[in-house]
Amino acid sequence: MTAEPVEIANIRDLLADVSAGSRIIGVETTRLTAPGENYGSLMLRLDVRLAGGELRLVAKKLPTEELFQESFNVQVTFKNEIAMYQTVVPLLQKFQRENGVVDVIDCFPKFYGARINLDGSEVVDEHAVLLLENLVANGYKNINRLDGFDLASTELILKDLAEFHAVPLALKLKKPEVFAGLKQYCHDYEFPRGLVSMYFDSTKRIIKENEQCAPLIDKINFLTDVDRSPVVEPFGTLVHCDLWCNNTMQRFDAAGVAVQNKFLDFQFLAYGSPASDLFFFLWTSVRCAVLKEHFERLLRHYHQHFVGTLAKLKCDVGDFGYDAFLEDIKRHCRFEVGHSINFILYVVHNVVTKEEFKFPDDIEKVASSVTPKAKEIVWTMLLECEKRNWLYK
Repeated sequence: MTAEPVEIANIRDLLADVSAGSRIIGVETTRLTAPGENYGSLMLRLDVRLAGGELRLVAKKLPTEELFQESFNVQVTFKNEIAMYQTVVPLLQKFQRENGVVDVIDCFPKFYGARINLDGSEVVDEHAVLLLENLVANGYKNINRLDGFDLASTELILKDLAEFHAVPLALKLKKPEVFAGLKQYCHDYEFPRGLVSMYFDSTKRIIKENEQCAPLIDKINFLTDVDRSPVVEPFGTLVHCDLWCNNTMQRFDAAGVAVQNKFLDFQFLAYGSPASDLFFFLWTSVRCAVLKEHFERLLRHYHQHFVGTLAKLKCDVGDFGYDAFLEDIKRHCRFEVGHSINFILYVVHNVVTKEEFKFPDDIEKVASSVTPKAKEIVWTMLLECEKRNWLYK
């Protein structure tokens, strides 16, 4: 893709606070993604030349299409994502330091500034922008979503995910009034059921292709059937709600092993169960062979770091034992199984490019192009859930 220059109004004013007193010599802004490649936002690269060096940033702006601004409820979600980086992360790190933790949570890109408009109102408009570090410039990359994570990379990410869930949960337990202030930045996103229902016949057809899965179809809650399961305490905490491989980036060593991880795209930040993020991430983002052989190991790995983080923050972990943790996963499978099925088949492994896709005319094109790999992951997930008694109406 050829870099296309783009202007951000009054960008120097926004950069004034992050240039550390160094004079701004120039700002070059180009698209990171092609038009139509990312429905949820417009991503730009900012190369800022300073008298004393340079800053390499990413600017996140609203999606250009009004349809997607409404679908993503940007008047709420854009503000919440800014708050995640500007307010929530520093507060969580401060809480850890107050409790003697030296290596505080650091699985997010660095925040450099944000605004929602130029006129000082409360309305998010076309001048809204969020500035973050350019992770690519710092050696991070997305894996190929069609490949999925290997075991070592998955364990690295699950360690970070456990910490992301456990630190705010500990804050809730130890300083409930402070945590209550963070909940204002949480939002319950509603899925567009009309769109999801268009895939219903195709989804059932794919499940019935596997003779072991076909009898399970009446146990599955599809996205058109149920809402997210309510939080059952004490597990409630901050959750990502859209955690899959494209919303993470890793830095790899010379052997190709992930050594550092960052989570991105917090526009759907919510108060929910860690089980939801965990289940959805594993089945949408990890290689099927890894899940077949190591699913139990990965659950225990996450849980070990989850309760370990709580213990470091001087919390009683008696209510967070492994059996209670598994029961919470089962509770949230009622929604997450159907959620994951749709995402695996029609998003993660979709081979119809967004440039080719014309909604709703090409729904059948997407449905008919589901790959054998995607089907295998769905079938494996259903059989694993049935074995664990996690499928139920």
